[in-house]
Amino acid sequence: MAGRSLEGLCTALEHALAQGDARALRSLYVPTAVLVLVVGKVRFEATPDDAAVDRARLGLPIGISFRSITEMGGCGEIILDWSVSGVTTDGTLLDLAGDAALTCTEVAGDWYITSEQLRGYERAGISSGSRIP
Repeated sequence: MAGRSLEGLCTALEHALAQGDARALRSLYVPTAVLVLVVGKVRFEATPDDAAVDRARLGLPIGISFRSITEMGGCGEIILDWSVSGVTTDGTLLDLAGDAALTCTEVAGDWYITSEQLRGYERAGISSGSRIP
């Protein structure tokens, strides 16, 4: 499901995040891609498979808007803003936002994400409806 163009990759990413489609998300990354999320002073690393499952598990659409799309031969960079808000499937109230820088590469005529650097912040408090201590 990768994009035939860098813009096509952006469209596919936007759709997969809005739908919470883990399979579609996985297909946009090379298997060796590394995703790094920084929230405050905490840093998380994930594989494309783990990140896709976690994003889909939220049960909430992740909205994105593109700031820039740059193509340099067979390499590209996408800069975007993202946000997610609502109650997750486990009862957690989220109101998060941030930005991301994605490095992309063209392989056999299709574009894939090779790395993703995300920064996030709480727009409001996070509270959990879970009864688990």
